[in-house]
Amino acid sequence: MVFRITERQYTIIMKQAQSCYPQESGGILGGRENTILGVLPIANKVVQDRTEVFGLSAEDIERAYHFLTKNDLHYLGVYHSHPRGIPVPSPQDLAHHQKYLFIVGLQDRYNPELYAWRVENGKVFAEDIKIISDVGITVVDIVTGKPKLSQSAPPIYLDRLAQMIDDFIAGVEPQYHRYNPVNWDASTFSTFA
Repeated sequence: MVFRITERQYTIIMKQAQSCYPQESGGILGGRENTILGVLPIANKVVQDRTEVFGLSAEDIERAYHFLTKNDLHYLGVYHSHPRGIPVPSPQDLAHHQKYLFIVGLQDRYNPELYAWRVENGKVFAEDIKIISDVGITVVDIVTGKPKLSQSAPPIYLDRLAQMIDDFIAGVEPQYHRYNPVNWDASTFSTFA
């Protein structure tokens, strides 16, 4: 299986892992099929040494359930970081009996790695992760439940903008639609309200 994750969700996970360093960080992943569309970062609730363990509370699990339900996402798994290590499941990770483990390795803090693992019958199998473009994906504000304005443009406009950016990078001057002049009587314009 190949897990896909949007650029935005990937960035959320990486920023959280780097900003919480040297402590472990994590959260809940939701999506549809094998595409990660929702990340719910959660503060580490471990009381002892947060550099070695990431923990959730019952309230975190309840909040995650509401987050996933509200956004029509399926639970994919918990993600967490290994601040000083490689993104390989530890015996402690395997003790939680999750089907999928998502681990951020920060052995090289400035080049973190996100890995996915499938656990079956006590055996661990690596799964691929592919970062996909956010174009055409609507971002929903978790407070209001409504699409964010900048993310609610029709896909045709987002595709056109992406093409213009690609052309500009390639050295092609962008072509803008030219509108006919509008006859407007400027004498009626006033800056006074």
